[in-house]
Amino acid sequence: MSQPRWTRLSDIRRQLERRWQKGDLLRAGEQPDDTFPLRLVLNKPTAGGLLEHFHDARRWATHWQNAAGQDLVPEWRTVNHRQLGRNTLPVAVVIPTLDAALRQIGRRDDARRYQTLAADIIRRFPLLAHWCRRKPLKVLALEAQWPALLATLEWMAQHPRPGLYIRQLEIPGVHTKFIEGNRGLLGELLDQLLPEEAIDRDATGARRFEQRYGFRRRPSRLRLRLLDSAHRLAGLDDIEIPVEQFAALRLSVSRVYIVENDITALAFPPTPSALVIFGQGYGIGHQLADAHWLKDKEVLYWGDIDTHGLRILSQLRNTLPHSRSLLMDTATLTDHRHLWGTEPSPYTGELPNLTADEQTVYYLLGTLEPGRHLRLEQEHIKFSAL
Repeated sequence: MSQPRWTRLSDIRRQLERRWQKGDLLRAGEQPDDTFPLRLVLNKPTAGGLLEHFHDARRWATHWQNAAGQDLVPEWRTVNHRQLGRNTLPVAVVIPTLDAALRQIGRRDDARRYQTLAADIIRRFPLLAHWCRRKPLKVLALEAQWPALLATLEWMAQHPRPGLYIRQLEIPGVHTKFIEGNRGLLGELLDQLLPEEAIDRDATGARRFEQRYGFRRRPSRLRLRLLDSAHRLAGLDDIEIPVEQFAALRLSVSRVYIVENDITALAFPPTPSALVIFGQGYGIGHQLADAHWLKDKEVLYWGDIDTHGLRILSQLRNTLPHSRSLLMDTATLTDHRHLWGTEPSPYTGELPNLTADEQTVYYLLGTLEPGRHLRLEQEHIKFSAL
């Protein structure tokens, strides 16, 4: 016969711990409400269960008699049973105060540490009061980092949109690697503190932290090879330059290739009036957005024949809608059947900027061999096909 599942003291403590993990108990200490006294209903014996497990029920009632104390007060109710007569059983427990609840789960010291931390944070930055109340456990978990965080916030409040590289900052006690490693967290806090004009709301995510808060960013760079010796720059045919400088080049070539695999780009044959750009995956469309002179060039993109390669192509056409694909067609896919691999994390959304044949390739990748998404990596394609 299975043991009845009636509420015991350990269950009550688990309920309190769940409230702690949700931050409710810390919020109750910072902003008292009507949570306490807290009444928790017990799962207790039914009339049938009392008859079937009478001795277990007596032991269970004794368990609550022993558990009763200043921090935990059971509520008792007398029930009349036709066969067992009058019996008094606990139906709920009342935890009178927040302090009593914290003692039950051994969290009093943690709560005191939070109150000290939150008081210091809010004293220095009153605008962070709401953030602390929303995320009290995060406040506590960051205890060792708050000195550096607060020093950084104080510096930023005094120097909004500083126009410096992060590595240039000289904040006592704060290594610039700390700022770089905590951009997401600092972003949360700075969004609460800084005036609206100090935040670029269009720049979202930790990767665009510098742009959002007015730091200088390490310039993005493009590598390219000039495939026609007549178009070399100062005798150079393989160069890497900031994206902004590439946008201003206005080279007189007529054809531009964008190739994802570095070795493929290096092996590209001499080609009249052409250059090849070393692709950078999903970032390539954004990097070429200001190179308006490319709109008058023939642009060909060559990437892996897989869902992400086709997605990069589709996104590139948001910037350069006239660009065409190279060796990313149905014939190339089927001619290299013996070199097919499996794509580990395929993209399955819509790709609106593909041609009809490219859409067919996208469909075939997921259907030619049921149970897996195919991929044909660029470096596996016969170079003679180029």
